[in-house]
Amino acid sequence: MIIKNIKLKNKHMILKTLQTIAYVKHDLVEEGGSIYNYKLGSKINNFKNIINNFKKLAGTKYYVLDFWSNVYKKNGYVKKHNHHDPNSNLKDTKQLSGVYYFQHPDDSNLIIEEKNIPVKEDDFILFDSKLNHYTLPNKSEKEKIVFSINLAHKEKQCLENQLYKKQLKLLKINLS
Repeated sequence: MIIKNIKLKNKHMILKTLQTIAYVKHDLVEEGGSIYNYKLGSKINNFKNIINNFKKLAGTKYYVLDFWSNVYKKNGYVKKHNHHDPNSNLKDTKQLSGVYYFQHPDDSNLIIEEKNIPVKEDDFILFDSKLNHYTLPNKSEKEKIVFSINLAHKEKQCLENQLYKKQLKLLKINLS
């Protein structure tokens, strides 16, 4: 697992962008929403910096599968899950999942394989996608906002979710 605290230069711009997007209900998110299937269009440019930070932490042989943002209101949390799909053509490929904490107003930590991982605002965390994880409920009146990403090792055509493939090429983020 990698945990690194990095201050994003364009954090406020990204937060403003996220505030213009309508978050929708997602099965894993309680008391909040997700932009998992949202088409970012021209807004994609605002996420280049954060994606490149994850790629630097993961290493040059990792490629972006997908990314999204979740927001959690008071008492909001993400349910226990993992990002490994045993039926995928990538099932035998090493994959990493990551999360960046834009706003983390309380101590609603990340739990990975039942281990409590203390997190704070501006933390980047990368871990094996097969690991079960969830968060504790947000006890603050202030929303918790996170950015999540999945990456695959040595898979040049790894974007199964074709939603972002063209957009990432426009950003010149290496997919092959």
